[in-house]
Amino acid sequence: MTPSETGRIVFVTGGARSGKSTFAERRAAQNGPGVTYLATAQAFDDEMNDRIAR
Repeated sequence: MTPSETGRIVFVTGGARSGKSTFAERRAAQNGPGVTYLATAQAFDDEMNDRIAR
């Protein structure tokens, strides 16, 4: 992120298993401490339950 993006909310959207979380986590890591990262999901199967638990 550039200094001009400080204080912004970035909403990342896309299909299931499309890389949204990886993309968002990389963006957050680039900004250092003070970043809040929120991921949401619905667990429709055991695999997703495991992913959410991790």
